[in-house]
Amino acid sequence: MSVSLRVNPIFKNHMVLQREVEVPIWGTGVDGEIVTVKCRGKQAATTIQAGRWKVYLPPMEVGGPVELMIETVSESIVLKDILFGDVWLAGGQSNMEYNLKDTIDAAQEMATANLPNVRFYNVPKVAHDDGVKQVSSWKVCSPETAGQLSGVGYHYAKQVVASQDIPIGIISCNWGGTSASCWMSEQVLQGDPELSLYIDEYMEQVKDFDEGSFEVTEQAYNQQLLQYNRRQANGLKGGELGDYPWPPPFSPRSFLRPSGLYETMLLKVAPYALKGALYYQGETDANRPLLYERLMRKLIDNWRKDWNNPELPFLFVQLPAYSNNGSPDGDDWPLLRESQLIVSEEVPHTGMAVILDCGEYADIHPKDKKPVGERLALVALDRVYGVEVESSGPVFDKLTIEQGRATVTFTHTGEGLTSRDIELIGFEIADEQGRYVIAHATTRGNRVEVWSKLIDQPTAVRYGWANYTEANLINSFGLPAGPFRTHREGR
Repeated sequence: MSVSLRVNPIFKNHMVLQREVEVPIWGTGVDGEIVTVKCRGKQAATTIQAGRWKVYLPPMEVGGPVELMIETVSESIVLKDILFGDVWLAGGQSNMEYNLKDTIDAAQEMATANLPNVRFYNVPKVAHDDGVKQVSSWKVCSPETAGQLSGVGYHYAKQVVASQDIPIGIISCNWGGTSASCWMSEQVLQGDPELSLYIDEYMEQVKDFDEGSFEVTEQAYNQQLLQYNRRQANGLKGGELGDYPWPPPFSPRSFLRPSGLYETMLLKVAPYALKGALYYQGETDANRPLLYERLMRKLIDNWRKDWNNPELPFLFVQLPAYSNNGSPDGDDWPLLRESQLIVSEEVPHTGMAVILDCGEYADIHPKDKKPVGERLALVALDRVYGVEVESSGPVFDKLTIEQGRATVTFTHTGEGLTSRDIELIGFEIADEQGRYVIAHATTRGNRVEVWSKLIDQPTAVRYGWANYTEANLINSFGLPAGPFRTHREGR
């Protein structure tokens, strides 16, 4: 007998299902048959229509392991070792994708990663749907499997499990080098007068596309990539290793096309019940930093509609310090960080982890993901779980100017402000024409006094305002201040 009953591929043994909410379970089958889903003595049923079915399991309390049965009159599917806990979608680009096995503390973490309450599912990377099925599975975090988990996702889950003692599931849905526009619907992009340029640019890129020419270019690129990987495998670094071949040749099947991965990856798992979303992205969109605020607002709204939850927690990482290909003093990255800051201030049910101090001058992929995941976890514990914990570094509150000196007052200072080093650096002060110079700065409780002998009448202050900065202001909890300017020009 041919098998006709199917459940969506994300529903597998060892999965984590979201506690305390209705849980959608869906799949395909034969029209007219009744599908019943049973778990923990509860059940939900529906009739298959147009080859598809979906049921909603009643809310369940945290716990497990349990079994889940999906059955019709003639077929059944049994899924085992299922836990009810909290499920988080880990989205973004390469720094979220970055596997634990490649991080700076990989050996130590993997050796002790016996965390049965942490489960993860890596969404198959599908650039273009060509009918070839790619499968993944839920994995229990162990020394054998942990290396395949997002480094940020691992440290996040480890910290939350330690605090809350509940199962955590991480659905990793990300791809290096991608714009936020890759993870949004075409209708959302096309329907926005500013964001439609992503679609317009794509159409311009492919209007004269020639398959034959592309194949030649693609083969040459693949050879470059192969040679790079061989040099890297042989331990070469720096100039001997050379630059990673980027970008790959573009085609209508490229994973970099707008809305592409939204269709081929994100929608494959929506609306799997979530506690919230984790997001680490922005590097690819730093060439349009002022537009990023709008892009991110629309992405958050897009995902919340796909999950039918307007209050879905959305926690994200602000970009760290980076020289941006040899341009350390540029302002593309601080402008994008400001866009991220504004989103965290103005979009409800969001939270931002500041990692300004976690960047590397010449590497867009910092290898230490532990502070990133742990700071995201602090934001979640504070904003989502209601734990009394400080999750933020110092945040600019107000500016006062007296006798040629500027005083910047902060919130989230703990027992007072200090710096990671002996000297507090990273502050600049502006004259009446808006020209900034490097300033002296000293802490006074929850305030920082800023001054320069070059400026008698200061008008504004900014902090950490460069692609790469070693700005070092922290609070008594050791959490860093994010970059800011007291006057947001062009906003």
